[in-house]
Amino acid sequence: MSKKKNKIVEKDYGMDDIEMEIIEEEPRAKIIMNIIFIIIIALGIMIIADVVCVIKYDKGPYFAIRTKVYDDGGTEVYYGLGYKVIKYHQEQGRRDTQLGLWTMKYNTKPTEVEALDLAIEFRNAPEDTAKKYAHQFVRITGRIYKIKDDEIILRYHDPDDYYTLKIKCPLAEKTDLSSLEKGMETTVLGTIDSFTLKTKKNPNQVNMSNCFTE
Repeated sequence: MSKKKNKIVEKDYGMDDIEMEIIEEEPRAKIIMNIIFIIIIALGIMIIADVVCVIKYDKGPYFAIRTKVYDDGGTEVYYGLGYKVIKYHQEQGRRDTQLGLWTMKYNTKPTEVEALDLAIEFRNAPEDTAKKYAHQFVRITGRIYKIKDDEIILRYHDPDDYYTLKIKCPLAEKTDLSSLEKGMETTVLGTIDSFTLKTKKNPNQVNMSNCFTE
């Protein structure tokens, strides 16, 4: 019997073949990197858009998923890519919007403060006080200075106007204010939006939003 010998055929790759393989792999890698880069940019734009809309315009969020609605009047919780939004809507309480990390907790307990104490704090350390109370949900007690259809203005007044402070409290809903009158002490729930430094004509001022009387 004749035996057949298996021949091993060796194929030599020249430099041209190696260069062709490298050239083919380079565009593929660039395309993948470009796609990843575009996705990252798009996600960044979505996050920035939501943050700006929520913080500056109190709108949205548009790129977050609603995960919960509380039975407190309709407070909604949204989760986005690394951030969380809580849109408070208590029947008579907190009505502001908060943006933070996923660890941010639902909190409807107001910070208690007297108009006198707030006036002293703001007069002595305006920047620190503004940072401390900015966007805080508070319960402020003070005397009524003026009543409008949709707004109550509280005021602490000292004879020298050194610590005098006005607190503007626009109401979240139409409210019957017939039982209130100027000079009466009352308590207001709401969110502090900003502080305004005194001028020659006006004292220091706190600007609130979404307020309710108690």
